[in-house]
Amino acid sequence: MIIGHLLQGNDMKWLNFVTALLADEKTKQTLWCDDAAPRGLRGLLQVIREHFRHLTLYNPLALMAGVVFAVSLFYPWWIAKVYDNYYTISAYAFILRHDLPPEGLDYVIETPVVAVACLLFLLAGYLFLTFWGSTLEGKKGRLFLIFTGLCMLLYTAGFLGALLFALHRVGLPLTGTSSIIYTVEVDIIMSFSPAYLVAIGAGIVCTVSALLHNLCHIRLTGS
Repeated sequence: MIIGHLLQGNDMKWLNFVTALLADEKTKQTLWCDDAAPRGLRGLLQVIREHFRHLTLYNPLALMAGVVFAVSLFYPWWIAKVYDNYYTISAYAFILRHDLPPEGLDYVIETPVVAVACLLFLLAGYLFLTFWGSTLEGKKGRLFLIFTGLCMLLYTAGFLGALLFALHRVGLPLTGTSSIIYTVEVDIIMSFSPAYLVAIGAGIVCTVSALLHNLCHIRLTGS
């Protein structure tokens, strides 16, 4: 029971931290009374509800960058065309897809289902953070967007690192044309897709857009 109480206490502290982090200044003026902040899950829901009640967009450019980054996830970031384009290996931001025959499976590293779920959750979090930062006024909104943009760029760098590791494992370059011998010589053409460059660009735009935060106010709800 003692452990249960400790866990509940840690959960409460975590919820209170998230509540304070997400709260904008208008919400604080409405809900924070005599320095007593909303607490627990109920407090978090109050902050979210109050934020949407007077929702205002302070950075359309950052929000657009977040949406563009999210759209890039539906396209492969890196592509390998095998055996005169007869087979294709497509590396997405969160999963690897291919139509290789069984004898070609030694040349790919499959993405575990648990990893796919975690990566999707992480990537969805970027879109949420971009939206929330774009609708937060002042310094906190800027910090949200800088953090999110840097995380996007770190993710694209991590994708590159994972790709380099996988290709080193099978002795293939990152881009260009190479070949392997498997009964016959099999040519492989490897390249990054435009979607990968778009994702990098979105991360840069999201980060730099913090300089333009608060220049444009678009009231979405409330008065």
